[in-house]
Amino acid sequence: MKTTIVYLIGRAGTGKYTIAKELAKSGYIICDNQLINYPVFSLLNYDGIKRIPRFAWNAIATIRRGIFDFLRDETTNSYVMTNVLYETPGDRALFYQVEELAQERGSSFVPIKLIILEEENKKRIQNPERILRQKSINVIDTIENELMSFDHLNLLELDVTNLTPKDAASQILKHLESIKEKYIWQN
Repeated sequence: MKTTIVYLIGRAGTGKYTIAKELAKSGYIICDNQLINYPVFSLLNYDGIKRIPRFAWNAIATIRRGIFDFLRDETTNSYVMTNVLYETPGDRALFYQVEELAQERGSSFVPIKLIILEEENKKRIQNPERILRQKSINVIDTIENELMSFDHLNLLELDVTNLTPKDAASQILKHLESIKEKYIWQN
């Protein structure tokens, strides 16, 4: 059976990790961006507000390469990955790295772009529980940069403004099922 990499992309506070936890109930293993960021954010004593220094992102990139090397070799499981990707060359390169990772391990690649209305996003990002996972609680992070635009055969754009994490995961699972059916039908 073919494995899948689901890539949840959205602004800080859209619910990527919470939706990933719902998908984990269906057998996906979570590899969220905080798993990769956490060692560096911990050493910076990140408070959810201050800016991360540029040199820290280089260390995070090194950790990410190690995780990606592992995932390239570990081909038996399906994963749900998460990230905030802005319209920058570095974030675009990261998107293609994840897509290439899926190809190299023989997995389906399914990017999910999570959309949210600005007012709801501002409410969610200020949730104090985000600090426990060393996540941004800075409202500026919800509006400062443009979310990356991209197109992909397996793309699902999902407005999560009024969805519970369980409902969002349900819609993603339906989308994954429809992709599987197309793949079976074509082969």
